[in-house]
Amino acid sequence: MSGDAWQDYLAAAQRLDEVRRSAATAAADQDRGVHSAREELAGIRARLVPQQSRLRALGVAEADLVPSEPEVAAAGQAMAGGPQAVLAALRDARATADAADAATRLPGAGPLPWTRVLLYGALVTALLGLLAVLCLGGVYLAGWRG
Repeated sequence: MSGDAWQDYLAAAQRLDEVRRSAATAAADQDRGVHSAREELAGIRARLVPQQSRLRALGVAEADLVPSEPEVAAAGQAMAGGPQAVLAALRDARATADAADAATRLPGAGPLPWTRVLLYGALVTALLGLLAVLCLGGVYLAGWRG
């Protein structure tokens, strides 16, 4: 075998190895994108169930909670670019769900801030103390007269 043929063979093997590594890297990136998209989709689905219940309680019609054909077509076009496009569309959907949560949050719903808890606790304690003083005063007065 001549030296030129051997060098050509080595160069071709190196190019083939480079292509193989590049394809493996692309496949791994795509696999990570698919995994991330599946996790994002599961999170969004979990958020939509209570959100739909809350919207139904607010009187939103069932037909308005289901995407229309143009919305489905637009979502399909947005996700046609592969796993990364799907992940970007799902992140947009999460942002939309965040906005819907903010718009449908009822005033006074949710946990109380600690300052209000402490204030209410102090008021209840003061009222119980006042009640105890009045009861003891009543017992004292009833015993003094009796």
